[in-house]
Amino acid sequence: MNKPRLAISFSGGRSSAVMLWLCLRKYAETHDILITFANTGCEDDRTLEFVDAVDRHLAGGRVVWIEGVTNGKGVGPTAKVVDYETASRNGEPFEAAIQKHGVFCKTHPQCTSRLKEEPMISYRRSVGWGPGSYDTAIGIRADEIDRCSSKAKEKRFIYPLVEHGLTKRDVNKYMAQFEWDLKLPNDAWGNCVWCWKKSKRKLMTVAKAEPERFDFPARMEQEYGHINKGTQPPTKPRVFFRENQSAADIIHDANTQKFRLYRDDQFEQGMLFDNDLDIGSGCGESCEIGADE
Repeated sequence: MNKPRLAISFSGGRSSAVMLWLCLRKYAETHDILITFANTGCEDDRTLEFVDAVDRHLAGGRVVWIEGVTNGKGVGPTAKVVDYETASRNGEPFEAAIQKHGVFCKTHPQCTSRLKEEPMISYRRSVGWGPGSYDTAIGIRADEIDRCSSKAKEKRFIYPLVEHGLTKRDVNKYMAQFEWDLKLPNDAWGNCVWCWKKSKRKLMTVAKAEPERFDFPARMEQEYGHINKGTQPPTKPRVFFRENQSAADIIHDANTQKFRLYRDDQFEQGMLFDNDLDIGSGCGESCEIGADE
C-alpha cells in the first residue's frame, strides 16, 4: 500500500526549519516525504549557511536544493538541482525571470510563484509527484495566521506551526539552543534581502547599513524596467518598491530621513511607529509559498 505523500516547502528561515522538524517527527514513518528549498540567488549568504545546517542537523541530508529555470515564451518555469556549493549567489535565477517577465512589484507580484512555487511543483512532477498527489507543508506561524492561503484546502496546503499554535517567540526559543542558528542581524535581512514585499522600515534599515544590497535591484530596474510596463508611460520604467519607488529612492530615503531602525524585539511587542513605514512585512526572514500577502 502506498504511503500518503508530504512535500515540505523549506523557505530557509527559522519558522520553516521548525516546521520541517515537526513534520519529520510526526510523519517520517507514515508518509513519503520530499523536502525542497528554492534558491533565487538573492538570499543572504547566512541564509544559505542556515539551510545547509538545517539539512545536516535536522533533515538528515534530505533537503533538495533547486533553482527556477526560466524558459521561452509559452513555457512555464522548470527546475534544476543544485547544492550549497553550486547554488547561485548573484541573482542569476532572479535575473532570468525578470528578463522574461519584467521587474516584479506590487502590481506584478509573480516572483514567489515564478521562482519558488512553480519550480518546486515542476521538480516534484519530475520525480513522479504529480499535482494533487500530495499535501504541502508550509512554515507560516500561528501569529501570522492571516497569511494562510484562502485556497489552502483546494491546493492541499497544511500549516503545522498554526496547528501547534507556535508563534515567533516559540520558534526563536527553540532555534536559540543551536550553535548553527540563523546568523542574520534580524528579519530585515531575511531572504530575499531587498524584497519589495518587506516594509519600508526593513528596507531602509538594510539600505542604511549595507546600501550595496540594492545594487542588484537597481541594475534590474535600469536594464529591464521597460519590459512589460503595461499602461505606464514610455518614460516611466517599472520599479520594484511600493509607491513607485526605485532602489535609488530607498537608499536616498534611508540616508536623508530620520527613522527608527527595524529591530525584531520592538515588533514582537507590537511597537509599530509609523504606519507608512511598516506596511508590508509579508516577506520577513523567509518568503513562503501558500501565503496570501
